[in-house]
Amino acid sequence: MKLKDVFSPSLEAELNQAFKDLSKRNGEEVSKRCGVIFLPPRKPKRKFGRYIVNLLTKTYSVELESREVVDLISGKQAPAELALVITRYLAYSSGGRHRESWIPYERFPGSKPLIPLFNRNVLRPFARLFGYEPEKYLDVCKRLGGKRERLGGFSFSFLFLPKVKLLTQIWKARREHYIPPAANISFNYSARYYLSARDLLLVGQLMVKILEYEAKKA
Repeated sequence: MKLKDVFSPSLEAELNQAFKDLSKRNGEEVSKRCGVIFLPPRKPKRKFGRYIVNLLTKTYSVELESREVVDLISGKQAPAELALVITRYLAYSSGGRHRESWIPYERFPGSKPLIPLFNRNVLRPFARLFGYEPEKYLDVCKRLGGKRERLGGFSFSFLFLPKVKLLTQIWKARREHYIPPAANISFNYSARYYLSARDLLLVGQLMVKILEYEAKKA
């Protein structure tokens, strides 16, 4: 299975559907449930408002009128994967809280058929990226607002979306002992009320890409 096979008929079609469904939701209820800001339309000719959503260290505007997700600082449209995650977070979350703990991806409902993709597209690239350079990983995590956790390996937690948290972990590789790099990404238990297993797969991929982008800037 490939990532494109997870979204049917296409990622863009699912994004359009998510925008369509989100436009039918009550803005105030969505804002309370998801921890975001809803701004109703100001101009009489506009039918829809917009949402302001924080994601890691950036802020995005979800424009219901034009069906776009825009970075508020740069003014650029967000990549399709990121736009889909944000829009689905708003459109389909049921809300809910649980006594929080870190849960590995394979324990989320519906994740079983996607575990090979998560390993191939998330964990392996993550391990290769920082397994031999944990110092770079530590620096990147701090720049992205990560919080150091006293857990296995080098562990940092992140507030990815207002109700969705991630835990990233790297175990240093040792070439002299033939120990390969290892990595893991877990999510807070309550993430299941806000994103599906497919969405969390995208979140994992996006997190690794963001970490890689920050590492290249150093």
